[in-house]
Amino acid sequence: MRRMGALLVAGLLVGGAALAQFRDPVLEVFKAQTEMEKRLLAIDLVALEKAQSDLGDATGRLLRLGDDLLRAEKEGEDLGGYAARAADIARAEAEVARLISSAQLLRTSVGVRRSVIEQLQAEIRRLEEANPTGQDDLSGRWAVVIEPGGMKGTFDLRLDGTLVTGVYQLAGGWKGSLRGTLVGEVVRLERIDTQQGFMASYSGRLVSREGSKRIEGTWEATNLAAGMPTAGTWVARREPR
Repeated sequence: MRRMGALLVAGLLVGGAALAQFRDPVLEVFKAQTEMEKRLLAIDLVALEKAQSDLGDATGRLLRLGDDLLRAEKEGEDLGGYAARAADIARAEAEVARLISSAQLLRTSVGVRRSVIEQLQAEIRRLEEANPTGQDDLSGRWAVVIEPGGMKGTFDLRLDGTLVTGVYQLAGGWKGSLRGTLVGEVVRLERIDTQQGFMASYSGRLVSREGSKRIEGTWEATNLAAGMPTAGTWVARREPR
């Protein structure tokens, strides 16, 4: 079960990059998953409380049936009465065993969820400490316009040293991931679409225009789909945090 928790967190590291609606997609996915796990943990705890209560009732019934059988034997009950009482005890024992198994599964689930929550929270702290203010020149959401055609969308970027990762969403349902570098003021990105794969390379320069940051540059297609432009220009304006 510990391995299950580790695999879940590893899967989130990969799957988080598929979303484009957050300013820091990976961090936001971790936070959302943490809240979901907390809700599921609360549900498990309620179920465990009920299972414990049911187990207490079933155990009490089993003990009463056993006491009744012993008393009836001492009083000389006939064989038919003994057989009926024994059958009742067998059913009560089966119910107790079922409830014990259910409680064991719920306790295991609670342990796994707590482990996953701790791992997620540790990763959230690591990401927040790596960039506590998010005030570098690139990390955040950028409103993008790509020419020719005036295609609009958003790039969500995260800077780690000189490495850039992120996700994008463009008009027409185009979405996927971004990867690249920032060296000095020069941004280089590769656009990988969820359906078409490696679509285009972007290069641009960070500039200040009218008190705000922009990226201005050019792009070239790497997946030469029929009827699609093969090169052009692009501009990105940083959205307020």
